[in-house]
Amino acid sequence: MDLPVPQLPVTDPVLIVAITMGILLLGPLLFERFRIPGLVGLIALGAVAGPSMTGLLERDATFQLLGTLGLLYLMFIAGVTLDLGEFSRQRRRAIGFGLLSFAIPMALAFTVGTSVLGYSPLASALLGSIVGSHTLLALPLAGKLGISKNTSIVVATGATLVTDLASLLVLAIVQGMQSGEAGVGFWLKFEGLTLLWAVFVLWMLPRVARAFFRRVRREDDQAFAFLLAAVFLTAWLASLVGLAPIIGAFVAGIALNRMVPKQSPLMTRLRFVGDAILIPFFLVSVGLLVDVSVLGSPEVWGLALVFSGLVVVGKGSAALLGRPLFGFTREESLTVAGLTFPQAAATLAVTLIGFEIGLFSQTAVNAVVVLIVITCLLGPLLVRRFGAKLALAEAERPYEPARAPERILVPLANPETATELMELALLVRSDQSEEPVYPLTIARGGFDEASHVADAERVMERAVLHCTSADVPVSPTVRIDDNATAGILRAAREIRASEIIAGWSGAPSAGDRAFGGVLDSVLEGSRAMMVVARLVRPLAAAKRLVILIPPLAWREAGFARAVRVLSVLAAHKGMSVVVLAVESDREVLEVRLGQTRPELDADIQALGDWKDVMGAMDVLAEEGDVIALLNVRQGTVAWRPALTRLPRVLARRFDTLDLLTIYLSESEVAAQAAAAVDGVGDDDLYLPAENIHLGLEPAETEALLRRLFYGGFPDHPGLAARLAEHVARVHAESAPEIMPGVVFYHAHVADVDEPATFVGVCARGATLPDTGSPARVVLALLAPMDMAPEEYLRYLSVVAQMVRSEETVEALLDAETPEAARELLIDGLRADGV
Repeated sequence: MDLPVPQLPVTDPVLIVAITMGILLLGPLLFERFRIPGLVGLIALGAVAGPSMTGLLERDATFQLLGTLGLLYLMFIAGVTLDLGEFSRQRRRAIGFGLLSFAIPMALAFTVGTSVLGYSPLASALLGSIVGSHTLLALPLAGKLGISKNTSIVVATGATLVTDLASLLVLAIVQGMQSGEAGVGFWLKFEGLTLLWAVFVLWMLPRVARAFFRRVRREDDQAFAFLLAAVFLTAWLASLVGLAPIIGAFVAGIALNRMVPKQSPLMTRLRFVGDAILIPFFLVSVGLLVDVSVLGSPEVWGLALVFSGLVVVGKGSAALLGRPLFGFTREESLTVAGLTFPQAAATLAVTLIGFEIGLFSQTAVNAVVVLIVITCLLGPLLVRRFGAKLALAEAERPYEPARAPERILVPLANPETATELMELALLVRSDQSEEPVYPLTIARGGFDEASHVADAERVMERAVLHCTSADVPVSPTVRIDDNATAGILRAAREIRASEIIAGWSGAPSAGDRAFGGVLDSVLEGSRAMMVVARLVRPLAAAKRLVILIPPLAWREAGFARAVRVLSVLAAHKGMSVVVLAVESDREVLEVRLGQTRPELDADIQALGDWKDVMGAMDVLAEEGDVIALLNVRQGTVAWRPALTRLPRVLARRFDTLDLLTIYLSESEVAAQAAAAVDGVGDDDLYLPAENIHLGLEPAETEALLRRLFYGGFPDHPGLAARLAEHVARVHAESAPEIMPGVVFYHAHVADVDEPATFVGVCARGATLPDTGSPARVVLALLAPMDMAPEEYLRYLSVVAQMVRSEETVEALLDAETPEAARELLIDGLRADGV
């Protein structure tokens, strides 16, 4: 039997899809081997399969439908993947650079189009909107080089929002004028309908989405269906108003941007459907428009070179002007130029519409395809060359603890909360991190060990599926251990965890415990940053992050890492940020928050006294807030007794809000302590035996310090008295208690040339102002006036580690000589540092 021979072009829908899927498979594979972007390969093979070459396919109703869906989806993905958090932090510079990067190519294109190419003003304006936009095709390359958080890259990324919106705005105006209904009445009606449409998309749609996500998990199929319905409905409404549907799809992406975390199963699903099906169909449909027979004509190549020149000169000029206007270096300017050269998403969208409304000819469409190929090759080449130099410069910056590798350990026990904790781990994980997330479950041993292991594996299964569906590497562990605390701490040491994220029900704990037996024990035994999360609703509903920063917390070594984590969380969720802190810390916090990468753009609201924090929260807190309390462990400079109770108070008072209690990392301090006692001698730590006083008698603050300092200045009692008066005055308004029974006084003084540490033991206990317990151990650090702030903070942290436990206090009370007490303190530091 003779098999039927398909007629060309193919009309069988099944065969059309089969041929197209073959193109989707082969295009990227073939072209990316030559470092040519896969989208170019799809357009090229679409042209080969089109009417001008083999005639296999034609742009019939099937391709018009799928191509339109792919175009709308492409613009939606462009909007939903924009980093609005980074744009908000650098909005002035991003808007300025975006306007510059659009205006220069626009002006050049309009001038060249009308005076050289003979285009009409409308066609010239549309050409300007094409070359004024750009696609961040080379941004993943910048991420691989480790420079994606460089300020210039952030500015260029944020500028994409400006250039794309400006390009689509010009398209809307040109379409209106091309329709021939450009009178005053038309524009008044157009502006009114556009305003109503914008209110619906930007105001109502996010609220509907937030309410929907409160009831539906983001990994559910309904969440994906909701987004698809929202984008296509918005695009259709845009067409009713008189806007291009692609404008509706792009703005819908921006409106729903904060609902879809960048690292989440929902984003992975959106990208998969777009990258694997819809967007490739659109690119192939563009290829079907290409007339290969005229690609060799001088007219096409002449136009393509003119278009490419407009992009290179226009975008390149904007990038070079970034040096004097925005403080870019030479390498940053050239890297930014490489990022803004590639033309793809908006370029294809506007070109296709320009062709459909009769402003662009077939020749112009072919020239734009060549433009896309040229710029998509040139842009990554520049980023690869100059971005590498920029990466080297970034690598030479001083080490920052906040930039240390992220290893997030997530102990899991409750299957009902496993997914929420893993979601939080993904939200605080930096996009640049190459480390996996480490979920951990502990199974009890004994007679029923197999059953316990099976239960632990079921809990782990949810965590692993959540991470893998978000395309994040995961390293799951199930441990058998009768002691859950010991198992968690052992795992944290083995992987050198930088963060531990644990769940908490918010239930009150017995006695003076903050959270309960296991959590408190892990907190005491680990030096890593620990996030204790009481989650009562999906984080998709979060609108604002309220950060509580206790007095002096910025002095702790782990402050930078904690702020970075909160900055990443706010950026991933697009949350606004409010900081509550005492007025005396406002100035330094403004500096420290500005130094964080990514920068934390926060509204700092100052308190006169930290005791007023709950009253301020009663006024400030509202629905949709996430409360983040930066907390410190006992034995640190910023600790005070009230901080132990504060998480329970917040959980009880704001029982409908998510609460994150973040204990600052002390890993850096432990390393410093180990280094400080490595080969310790009499001069190390500036703690000679004569600076240790074992027989202090109870007294008021100044007298207590005066007696303590006599040992260090035996020949200058007047100096000891002056120093005691100065230090007491410095701490007149702040309690220096670092744990019950231990106080730590510290100050810059003009009378010492090198740091001096003092330790006093008061067996009877001294009653001092603003302390919760009688002081049995008194620490003091005198630092020279010219000591650098970083060095001063380092000494504060190390000295505070000398006495961290009740056992150390009891041992000091039993010490018989200053030499024995000094050895005890040094041994404690050495153990702490290990």
